[in-house]
Amino acid sequence: MTSNDRPPSAVNPYATPASVASELSQLPATHHTNLIAKFGEASRLLFNNLVLFSAIILTVWLPGNLLINYLAYYVYSEDEVVDLMRSTMWIEGIFGPIYIGAMVHVLWKLKTGEYVSYSEAIGVGFRNWGRLFAARLVAGLIVTLGFIVFVIPGIVLQVRYALLDSAVVLEGAGAHRAAVRSTELTVGRRWQIFFAAILFFVPYLFLSFAIYFPVDLYPQLDTMATSVVMDCILDIVYAIIQIVMFLFYWEAVANETSSTGPAPGGTSMV
Repeated sequence: MTSNDRPPSAVNPYATPASVASELSQLPATHHTNLIAKFGEASRLLFNNLVLFSAIILTVWLPGNLLINYLAYYVYSEDEVVDLMRSTMWIEGIFGPIYIGAMVHVLWKLKTGEYVSYSEAIGVGFRNWGRLFAARLVAGLIVTLGFIVFVIPGIVLQVRYALLDSAVVLEGAGAHRAAVRSTELTVGRRWQIFFAAILFFVPYLFLSFAIYFPVDLYPQLDTMATSVVMDCILDIVYAIIQIVMFLFYWEAVANETSSTGPAPGGTSMV
């Protein structure tokens, strides 16, 4: 998981925008942290701002979970699991950029020591929806092609695009530029990003089974309302890995800025 060497150029068009670098330059130097430290910080950021993050996530996923569970209980049969999964993917694909963009904005503000309100954050999410939707769609298609060719290329591409959301929201990058930026910023961090995903998803999978275990023991709990509540809890917990990916972006950009300086004329779209 290493990038090809490129000849140096006078100006890197994909370097940190000046406005982003300017804010970073006012902060203490960011040091390379291990995975445990990143997960620890991500958990603190989430639970110290639980109301704000929950409101942002549930703006999309409360109605999303209501719809999905309505379909599960009253429309689809038990044999139509694939259709239910497809519905979930459609909701995430179309509306996910709204809460993702809002979360990235909140995380940036928290890391720079600024206050941010729900209305400000969700407004940023809506304003960045179009570019983030396009960037995620293009990246998703490329990753899917990678998985079709062979599993390994798909995983490699997914790791390279792990920081795409932050590049779109904080740097105003379009689909192509965001993919290039994410690829550059993940250099030297790709194995760590890969293991971060494994470190999160294994216990998350166990949590997903554990949270539904009482329903198996007590069938009377198997109601649409119970399922909606449990799905919302899982959606909020899932934010931890999204925050960890932002921390990789934060670290990469801070280190890039300290070593090379900002790119001339860059703008931030926060």
